[in-house]
Amino acid sequence: MYQRTTYHWPQHEWNTCGTSCAPHSGVNRVTRPALRGSILGNILRLLNPVVKFLLGSPLHWPLSRWFALVAWTGRKSGRRYSTPVSYVREGDVAWVTTGDRWWRNLEGGAPAAMRIGGRWHEGAGGPVADQIESQAIHERLFRAYPWFRWLSGIPRDRNGGPDSAALRQALSAGRVLVRFDLGS
Repeated sequence: MYQRTTYHWPQHEWNTCGTSCAPHSGVNRVTRPALRGSILGNILRLLNPVVKFLLGSPLHWPLSRWFALVAWTGRKSGRRYSTPVSYVREGDVAWVTTGDRWWRNLEGGAPAAMRIGGRWHEGAGGPVADQIESQAIHERLFRAYPWFRWLSGIPRDRNGGPDSAALRQALSAGRVLVRFDLGS
């Protein structure tokens, strides 16, 4: 007869920073924040066309609370690109954290557009260059919006906030905070 095997999670799961994280705390992208080439990145690459379609359609509402489309023009190619991102909006500013390289096209405050809540917002975007400022803003955003931390793959600390050591390690490994100043 078939016997069902049940896996029991250990009491603590340890991340690379040596701090305790709860099971199912999200995808840990601390040491390698870039999605390109990872299993999760390959899955998202397949899903991105569907997510882009949904975010660009009247059916955006189930996703647009947490996801937006970012559009920019390539610095070298001059081609128009867009990608879905998780974001936090605070007034006329939208924050995006990424481990991928698309943000390099926005260095120096390049023009960009974001489709948030079914509406395009023209503005400028650029990375937060100072690592200390980036860490402070990341920590503030991750504390205020835990889902944003979870989607970013940063583990939580014992108090439920972002693990500062893991975040510092992720920033050193290539995670970047991008600020978008939305015109309207």
